[in-house]
Amino acid sequence: MLDLSSITNAMQPKTMAARDWVFHVIRSAIVQGVLPGGMPLRQDEISESLSVSHIPVREALRQLEAQGLVRIYPNRGAVVTKLTAQELSNIMDIRIMLELGALKNALHKIDKIVIEKAREIYELSLIENDYNRLEELNLKLHFTLYQPADNPELMQLIDQFHANVDRYIRPYYSDIKLHKSSLDEHLQLINACERRDVGLATAVLRTHLEQTKNMLMNSPVLN
Repeated sequence: MLDLSSITNAMQPKTMAARDWVFHVIRSAIVQGVLPGGMPLRQDEISESLSVSHIPVREALRQLEAQGLVRIYPNRGAVVTKLTAQELSNIMDIRIMLELGALKNALHKIDKIVIEKAREIYELSLIENDYNRLEELNLKLHFTLYQPADNPELMQLIDQFHANVDRYIRPYYSDIKLHKSSLDEHLQLINACERRDVGLATAVLRTHLEQTKNMLMNSPVLN
C-alpha cells in the first residue's frame, strides 16, 4: 500500500481545500523523492492513503501535470515524470534566466527589512540539520530577495522549475563541503544585495546556480 504518512505528518493541519491539500502532499512527495520518477500514481491507492475521495486526487494530478511533475497517459493513468539530462539542463538554463531577471528587478527596491529577513533565514540555515527544512530555507531566502520585484507570476514559474529539479539534487544534501559553499554564497549574495551592487549580486547568483546545474548533470538520480 502507498504510504505518504512521512509527508502528511510533517505538513500543517488539513485546513485548505481537499484538492489543494492533496496537491501539496503529492508535490512534496515527488520533490522529496518519496515518489520517484517513473512511479505510477494510482488514484485508488492515493485516495486510501490520504483518506479522501477520487475527485480531489484527480484534480490534484491535473495540477501536477501542468507543473511538469506528473504525466497523465490515456488508459494508463498518471506517472511521476522522469527528466532526461537534456531536459534537466534546459530547465536549469531557464531557471537561471528567470532568477537573474527577478533579482535585477528587485534590487532597486530592496530595503533594510528585506535584508534583515534574509539574514534571519541565513542564520537559521547555519543551525538546521533537517535536509527538507534546509531546502525550504534555501528557497525562502531566494524568494525573500526576489519578492521586491513584485511579480507573483514570475515567482510561481521559479517555484515550478525549482520543484522539477530539486529531487535530482537531494543526493548532495549530506555533503558538508557543498553545504558550506552554498551558505557562503548566500551570505555573499545578501551582502551584495544590501549594497545594491547589481553587478556583484547577479554574478554571485549566476555562479551559485551554475554550480547547482553542474551537480544536477551528475546526479545519480538521472541514471
